[in-house]
Order: sequence, then structure tokens, then C-alpha cells
Amino acid sequence: MGLFDRFRKNAEESALQFDNYPFKLAVIQKLMYGQSLLETPYRGGDQYFEEYPDFAEVSEEESIRRLEPYIQRANHFFQELKIPSSLAERIEELYVGEELDVYYQINPQWMDFDEYFEDGKDFDITDISEREIRQFPNLAIIIFNMYHTPPKELVEKLKSWGIEVRIQD
Repeated sequence: MGLFDRFRKNAEESALQFDNYPFKLAVIQKLMYGQSLLETPYRGGDQYFEEYPDFAEVSEEESIRRLEPYIQRANHFFQELKIPSSLAERIEELYVGEELDVYYQINPQWMDFDEYFEDGKDFDITDISEREIRQFPNLAIIIFNMYHTPPKELVEKLKSWGIEVRIQD
């Protein structure tokens, strides 16, 4: 193993590990948009509306065609984003609601096309692994305020790990 390989391995080890992308998005929301601790915030949603000021005047099909590359770019950006492990202790509470910046930056019109985007179903946290949750020693509460209620199994699992769960309507 060369020096570069060791450096890359150490850098990867010092980044948080995620098994569930929607959970990673909730962490990104808190650190990037809530606490301004992660690089310059991603602004794909803002760019979309700058490029397409006529968004309200085109067909649904055209809007969806325009959205797809923005969604792909944003998902790629957030999936590849390395979050330093040192920031994990800054997470004491997570709020998961459909109005979050991170979701808007991925898909700025998802609430306009509920049928196509299934009420933001791609953003629902349906599972969190023990490996993921153990990285956040100060996480005490998760508040869910999405269209879809989190699975009962997830709520029970979180409670067994000492995480308070609140579900808002």
C-alpha cells in the first residue's frame, strides 16, 4: 500500500458511513443548511428556477423532463459527499419534514407533482442501521413530519437505542 492509498484510506475512515440515503440527507440538512458546517451549500433547486423562469407555463411532461438532470446531479452530489466524522457530535436532534432545503435542492418541484414523485417517498427514512446511529453519540431525538409515517419497526428500533421519536401530522 502506497502513501496515497494510506491517505485515501484514512480520509475514508474519517468520514461518516451511511447505509440509508434518506438518513444521510437528514444529517446533511442539519450540518449543511441548518448549522453551515459543510462546505458551500448545494443550490441545484435555485439553479433550476434561474434556468427555467417559465416553469409555471410549461406542461407537466416538460417540467419533469427538465427536472430529471437536476435530480440526478443533486443525488450524485449528496451521495458522494463525505461528511467528516468529527461533525457527528454536533447532531443532537434531527428534523425530517417535506419542507427541508436539502429536498428542495434535489427536486425543487416535487410537491407540484405529487403523483409522479409519490409525495416525496424517495425522501422517507424507512430504516436506519445500528452502524449509522452509533456514529452520533449526542443524537437524542428525531422528529418526523413527512407525508408518510415512519415504519413502526424503525420507531421501535430507534427507541430501543435511546432515541426519542416524535411524529407530527
